[in-house]
Amino acid sequence: MENRFIWNRLTICLLLFLALFPVVRANASDTADSVYFHIKLDTIGGLRIGQVQRLTYVLANSEYDSVYYPVFNDSIEVVNGPKLHKSSSYAVIDGVERSNSETGFAYLVRFQETGMTRIPAASVTAGGKTYTTSEYSVFVHPVEIDYSKLECSLTVEQLKNEFLKYHAVLKCNARPDQNPPLLTINGKTVPPNSKAYSSSEGKEEYTYTYYFNSDGYDVSCKELTFGGMPYSIKPHKSKLDDSDYIIAVLIICVLFELIWWLAYRRRYRKEKDAALAEFVLEKKTLPLIISWAYTHYGASHMLLFFSVLFLSMGGVMHYSSNIDVEGLLWLGLVPIPLAYILFRGQRRKLDFQSMPTVLDKQGIYDRIYNLSVKYDWDVDHYGEDCIVAHTNPSF
Repeated sequence: MENRFIWNRLTICLLLFLALFPVVRANASDTADSVYFHIKLDTIGGLRIGQVQRLTYVLANSEYDSVYYPVFNDSIEVVNGPKLHKSSSYAVIDGVERSNSETGFAYLVRFQETGMTRIPAASVTAGGKTYTTSEYSVFVHPVEIDYSKLECSLTVEQLKNEFLKYHAVLKCNARPDQNPPLLTINGKTVPPNSKAYSSSEGKEEYTYTYYFNSDGYDVSCKELTFGGMPYSIKPHKSKLDDSDYIIAVLIICVLFELIWWLAYRRRYRKEKDAALAEFVLEKKTLPLIISWAYTHYGASHMLLFFSVLFLSMGGVMHYSSNIDVEGLLWLGLVPIPLAYILFRGQRRKLDFQSMPTVLDKQGIYDRIYNLSVKYDWDVDHYGEDCIVAHTNPSF
């Protein structure tokens, strides 16, 4: 061991072992039904100084009678514990039933020093026998977090599930000090139901999922730190379920259409009953009825409808769940100036222009008749005082 070459080779082998086996187990038997006492520690992504980890001492397939707790040195700070640990599992593999039960105790610990750190042993007695875990060492890395690139997001979604109504997902591109991080859901602090780790092209992602049932929700992550530095995430509060959300958006859209129709009714209430020729000669513009107005200003109408749709969706989403809706707001605001420009252009098309001519009355009639045939115009009024026609453009 004094030879540096041998020591370096052993160190590399140890690091490879830690990387390939994310859950540390000491003194584990090969037989699933045997009784053994071992250590569990999550090392996915590597251990970092300052991180809070769950360290569990587990007795498999038996209940212990007495326990001799481990003695931690200054390199490991006990944040919480010991707390009772108990779990069981059942599986059928190739027709063979297998069951496994675990009892033990767990700590929340924080590693204080970098380098190789010794995890102390513990002992339990069960059935007159004493079981002891071996001392085990893990490698603790220094904090390597680029705070300028640190990103975390918290989302809450409603599930289409009979048993579970919501799930919250916390995603970070670095491992939090608290492992796993805890969420406060409706005033109750809960751990994640599942967690995942992925790494691709040097980018890491830690995902924690929390499932819960409630009528509405108030979700926050109050104690999230990286390398001892706190990270703030906006809490999420619900005010509407998905069904209520859709109904609210539909009500807003229906109200928009009703207001649009009432505005047309008020604007064109006189024009719809006016004598066409007299109105054109007096106002120098074409009168509209409500159905004509819907057709003539259809493009502006649809742009404003989409604007109201996106704005209402964004508003209801922000109100119900505090979701960032900047993209929906831009989708709602951009069509408004376009709708106004189209409206002004269509409005000018209704105005009549004065064009002097040397043609006699019959010549004017002939020209207009030829144009109406050529361009498929509809003649609305044909008289001595006035001739009014309109085009029939395609959709």
